[in-house]
Amino acid sequence: MVPAFPALSRLLPPPSRSTFLFGPRGTGKSTYAKQVFPDALAIDLRAGPVARSLIAAPERLHDAIDGTAPDTWVVIDEVQRVPALLDVVHQRLDREPQRRFLLTGSSARALHRAGVNLLGGRAGRRIMPPFLAAELGNAFNLSVAQRLGLLPVVWTADDPEQALADYATIAVLDEVRAEATVRQVAGFTRVLEQLALSHGSIISPTAIAQHAYVKKSTVVDWIDLLESMFLVARLDVFTTRPSRRALAAQPKFYFADTGIAMALRPNDAARAMPDAVGAAREGLVYQHLAAWCSTTRDARLWTWRTTAGLEVDFVVETPDELIAVEVKSGPTLRPADRRGLLAFHDEFPDARLIALTDASMPERQGPIHAVPLAAFLRRVVPGDALQ
Repeated sequence: MVPAFPALSRLLPPPSRSTFLFGPRGTGKSTYAKQVFPDALAIDLRAGPVARSLIAAPERLHDAIDGTAPDTWVVIDEVQRVPALLDVVHQRLDREPQRRFLLTGSSARALHRAGVNLLGGRAGRRIMPPFLAAELGNAFNLSVAQRLGLLPVVWTADDPEQALADYATIAVLDEVRAEATVRQVAGFTRVLEQLALSHGSIISPTAIAQHAYVKKSTVVDWIDLLESMFLVARLDVFTTRPSRRALAAQPKFYFADTGIAMALRPNDAARAMPDAVGAAREGLVYQHLAAWCSTTRDARLWTWRTTAGLEVDFVVETPDELIAVEVKSGPTLRPADRRGLLAFHDEFPDARLIALTDASMPERQGPIHAVPLAAFLRRVVPGDALQ
């Protein structure tokens, strides 16, 4: 069971300028907006009458804003439901430069498809992550998180297991139906299962198409759709510094939350397999590092893999340092576990090397700092240095 915990304040720093806050359904965007801007003018487009009124006449947003002070924040929830509102937002920014907006949404595709004005670079962009271990505090449990992920909509439910199952089988399909006409529902479900089996690894659209009995082009389109909805992401190979070794080109693939990947696996047996547990651990590290990079200036997250098979799970690049992170099962590091990190260190001697293990205490093995996985996740805090 998920341990009980009190109401949480998210660690994502409040924006200081107008910002798009994207993220999958259930990550807590609306709750976060209320927490950081409790006195904002809130426009909730999930409310049917509000959405209908603004779809009919987007300029009615002016009437709502006119009654507030120019320095009042305006929060528009699920802005992709009425894309034409962005033209009104742009007009207000021209008229009132001090006015600021927080625009939440679960799809960038809907906005791009509508061909609307995305504010011409006048708004920042953030991705709302699932819970971080540091936000859960003592309630964080590694084994539970590996199984259920860290979606707020799951962790705050009375029955987290059922909430996750419902999210995977209903919410994801509902979001997809709202985004595009997916006529091959059975085929799409089979593709989701294959993608879940590929969580934390390289994906082959050709192989997925063969297993799901659909066209490769269809698989590619569906992956693009899921990525535009922030449900999945592809992690590119680190290439911003020259390397003496030949590097692989294919990115790694992750679900935004490891719980979604676990829930979409075909059955309980597939969820209990050793590769599933390993992928879940790696996925938790991915979502924490991705959240940290998204709030750290000029930070980028990569993977690293050579054509000879040497690899490092994650490379965190900032203007100040380079950090290579490898996720391993078990309490000790075997020679094979160190090989990728040492090869990366040979290429980039200034890099800091971290191996995440099941050990109870941190230790040094040459240039490698072995750190307990749960302890590392608890110390991933936006705005703080990675330890």
